[in-house]
Amino acid sequence: MPHIRLLSLVGDRLSSIQSILAFERWKGYPQFDNDGGFGRVALLACVLGSILGAHVVLFSQLLVVHLRWLPKQVFGDYWSDETLHMAMQWTVYVIALCAFHLAEFFATAVFNPSATSADSFMVNHSKAYTAAAMISCAEFWVRAFSFRGCNSPRIYHWGILFVLFGQLCRLGAMITCGECFNHYIQRDRKENHVLVTHGIYGIFRHPSYVGFYYWALGTQLVLCNPISTVLYGMAAWTFFRYRIAYEEETLRKLFPGGVYESYAARTYIGIPFIRLALRFDDKNR
Repeated sequence: MPHIRLLSLVGDRLSSIQSILAFERWKGYPQFDNDGGFGRVALLACVLGSILGAHVVLFSQLLVVHLRWLPKQVFGDYWSDETLHMAMQWTVYVIALCAFHLAEFFATAVFNPSATSADSFMVNHSKAYTAAAMISCAEFWVRAFSFRGCNSPRIYHWGILFVLFGQLCRLGAMITCGECFNHYIQRDRKENHVLVTHGIYGIFRHPSYVGFYYWALGTQLVLCNPISTVLYGMAAWTFFRYRIAYEEETLRKLFPGGVYESYAARTYIGIPFIRLALRFDDKNR
């Protein structure tokens, strides 16, 4: 059936992209054999940096035209205000995406160097993350070449604010936590593992999750993608709802005697309705 073939084709394409991101085609070469290989790090940094630089230059040109400092004919006579706005949306989205992944590596390398690897870029996050990015890009370009609805400048500007807040919140968490920060939940307490309660952790007890949640939602608001905004919000909320529940249970064991409970009581989770969901779980245990 056609829809089954389409799903199979999409699945094959997704698996192909994941194999590239996992450097499976470079097996056998020392520089690419593992996450610590300098080949992986250098290639990812070069690609992300090049894409970021090209889109920063393009956005600068679009902004100059948008501010009427140059005529729209710079990009051709067919560039309407809506086309110009959608081009700016796309460049801001790509800039946010590249900046996020580069910042993940940079913050890890500077503040937690012992844990630095190619994985620190968080590019090969998961199939779900890759699929979500593909869906959001597809939705944007389908709208760009068809009916072009839902391109509200107000939503776009709110998206930029969400992206900036999310990025700064996550960076603040990584910098404040330092060597205690890890991209994976720690089930065993290490010698240098302490409960960080100062800085941004004095407000949110999971600021890296808060940052990622609002950053992800903001990228879709920037694109003004109605479908992906809803899907991103639901998927991210569901993921963090269970991840936070598991992590908090782990932290209670790592910091017993009411230490973590006391800290949790005076801080916020920061993602809407997750606190209520956790309370509901506690009541039904």
